[in-house]
Amino acid sequence: MQAPQTIDVLDRHQGFTAIIPYRRSSYARGYNTLWRPGKLLKRGTTGNLQESDEHSFFQLNDDVTMAIYKVPGYPYRVAVWFDNKTGERIA
Repeated sequence: MQAPQTIDVLDRHQGFTAIIPYRRSSYARGYNTLWRPGKLLKRGTTGNLQESDEHSFFQLNDDVTMAIYKVPGYPYRVAVWFDNKTGERIA
């Protein structure tokens, strides 16, 4: 499924999932996802698509698209998941 170019990143609970990078060692890097309340987004909640993965997973569903958005004024990127069969937003 093709992720939208822009989206309101807030979920039905008025929060969003931030992608927080971390360093395991001097050579290995990774990221964690962390749910955050929407009030942390001071300059709006509309995100611009940076990248997407149409063969991602969410909990036990492996037929999803994970889209990564950048929201102006927020230092971390935001993840949004969509069900590939229905096109509906999961989280």
